[in-house]
Amino acid sequence: MMKLNKLSVLAIFFLIQSFNFAQKKEIVAYYHGTYHKNHIAQEKYLLDKDLIDKITVINYAFSIPVQDSTGKIVPLITNPFFAYQEYYSTEMSVDGIADDSSQTLRGQFNQLRKLKKLNPDLKILISLGGWGGSKYFSDLALTASSREHFVDSCLSLFISGNLPIVNGAGGNEAALGVFDGIDLDWEFPITGGPEGTHYNENDRENHTELFKLFREKLNKIDEKLLLTAAVTGRSNEFWQYNFSQDQQYLDWFNLMSYDLHGSAENLTGHHSNLLSSKYDIDPKRESLDRMVQYLLDSAGVTPDKIIPGAAFYGKGWEEVDSINNGLYQAGVPIKKWGYIKFDNFLDFTDIQNRGFQCNWDDNTLAASLYNKDEKIFWTYDDIRSMALKSRYVDAYNLRGLMFWQIFGDDTLGTLTKTIYNRNMPDVQYKESKQENILPSITITSPNKQNSNFSEGDNIIINTSVDDKDGKVIKVEFFIDGNSIGYNTLAPFHWAWFNASKGEHLISAIAFDDNGGKTFSEKIKIFVQ
Repeated sequence: MMKLNKLSVLAIFFLIQSFNFAQKKEIVAYYHGTYHKNHIAQEKYLLDKDLIDKITVINYAFSIPVQDSTGKIVPLITNPFFAYQEYYSTEMSVDGIADDSSQTLRGQFNQLRKLKKLNPDLKILISLGGWGGSKYFSDLALTASSREHFVDSCLSLFISGNLPIVNGAGGNEAALGVFDGIDLDWEFPITGGPEGTHYNENDRENHTELFKLFREKLNKIDEKLLLTAAVTGRSNEFWQYNFSQDQQYLDWFNLMSYDLHGSAENLTGHHSNLLSSKYDIDPKRESLDRMVQYLLDSAGVTPDKIIPGAAFYGKGWEEVDSINNGLYQAGVPIKKWGYIKFDNFLDFTDIQNRGFQCNWDDNTLAASLYNKDEKIFWTYDDIRSMALKSRYVDAYNLRGLMFWQIFGDDTLGTLTKTIYNRNMPDVQYKESKQENILPSITITSPNKQNSNFSEGDNIIINTSVDDKDGKVIKVEFFIDGNSIGYNTLAPFHWAWFNASKGEHLISAIAFDDNGGKTFSEKIKIFVQ
């Protein structure tokens, strides 16, 4: 038996600790409480698809601020029947135990509490507001007394669990222990949201005061209770927030880095792209990266307070020309029967396998779908963009990644597992042939002609691959011999984020469907 000296033991310890730290990034899943597709399997889906130990936080959406009979603003559970009154059968329940009439807590809240018993590290937050649910945020934040009344009402309802008694459910402390904090989703301060949303010029400062009061009162109950905020992902709206000041009260910002293009526009575009592109039709060239860099560099937000967002849904247009596979072309929001859900919106689970060609944009690290016969274009996050976003979070040491919303994933939970693993699902090889012609691979970019970069650059890596007696099904990428992930979808391109200063070697390995592999030539680059 090999003996380990103290230095070796310490090295192994720190290696294990580093791995554990990497795995502890927050994975924040919004859970749409009134979204009832396949409702019977809704909570069991998280358990049956082995997702409950991969998600760290569930944001239950939504409770909305409303006026009570006295005109004061209080939180309202949007569908109390689903939330805590519905009886779950043995088949529906996550632990196989049916609800009965003696229970004061049933429905989704009870199932979420059961999920927490199965994973004690899981946190559940109530999300307040949302698009269309923020009408009275400006009013409730307006004065010290209105803020006090609303915060106290929220803490009583969700943290103390004092639910209204309806149909034998509810009562004092009925939901105690379900929620571990508050997520504020005010859409939006100062400028408002949908028609009828209240706003005023003092919203930004009042928002900060609301954060401060929530933090103070949560701390009096338990300093471990979480307070987060969903904020705009559009750079022209960042002025609506006191980011540098607000961060002292919040555990993190949920950055809504999606819906960057959509139904209000008559030109197609990516709605959740990772990088900005000079070809974007919007001169602001919004992207997840642009938002994160603004928060880090201009607003002075620390990385551990930033959680960017990904989308488990796509947005579509019809009547789109085939130029550039439909990207940045004229079109109208899709209305064709069989595609439409809300507005021009379709879940990831429904967007697959419709006879579309999948296209990859190296400029934005974003996927899209196009059907030239139907002239339909979809923008969406695929497994490739999810893996890259997870790698981006690691590269900039951000707090984690969030997404809207968990039940938009496919029946295997593929997107959620991709975020957790920071890799696309791995491939399966055929039974090895005795005579297998190995694949070929060349790194086409960077090359000797563009080998100089600046510290902090996001470097796109392009490859050219071929296989004479089969096909290449996976390419893994390396910086100085360390893997930065792999791609299982053509074109086999990737990215190295936040490049560190110095001389580096980029390399890759191509794998064919018979398990054969070939190493690329190493490309030397200089980061200054």
